[in-house]
Amino acid sequence: MALFLKDLDLQGPSRELYRGALRLLLVLIHDFSDFLSEHYFTLCDIIPPRCIQMRNIILCAFPPNIMLPDPYLPGISFESIPEMGPIPPILSDFTSALQTADLRNHLDQYLLSRSSPSFIVSLKERLKLPGAATDTYGETYNLSLMNSLVMYIGVSTVAQAKARSGSSLFIPTDPGVVALQFLSNNLDVEGNSSLKICASID
Repeated sequence: MALFLKDLDLQGPSRELYRGALRLLLVLIHDFSDFLSEHYFTLCDIIPPRCIQMRNIILCAFPPNIMLPDPYLPGISFESIPEMGPIPPILSDFTSALQTADLRNHLDQYLLSRSSPSFIVSLKERLKLPGAATDTYGETYNLSLMNSLVMYIGVSTVAQAKARSGSSLFIPTDPGVVALQFLSNNLDVEGNSSLKICASID
């Protein structure tokens, strides 16, 4: 389906295939929402960037035993909601792309403040596809690697914060937060847009 979505020209069978995929996701979110919420990373990683509606269906999934709070209640504090405490299960191996790109060990050293801060400067080029290559969608950034990077930084930073203070709130001076802020401020337009997509997924 990615080849048809590249040019945003869905005709006949390809359009029906897309509609069928959407209907399948609607069935899953209605009857098996826990499956989508546990495997959302893998599913969103393989969905083309232009399929916003398809990705939003997956990101709306939550376990059936959880009651979502009303975000419009006045004076609500999300940090005090009991459902915000447990870390949701992620049944996807989101570290594989980091290992393939030989980035995992360097990232671990940086997050533990055992490497030079200059490491985050090298991330800009590490996130690009080799040479001047582009992927199926004409992107110059490796979106799978960027997804893995954002997820890994988020999970590691939350784990470190919980171990340090018992709170899962981000601290602006944490190395992971600094790395994400650096990328957000220094990537080009395409990279920044890709980073925002990854952040919305993770």
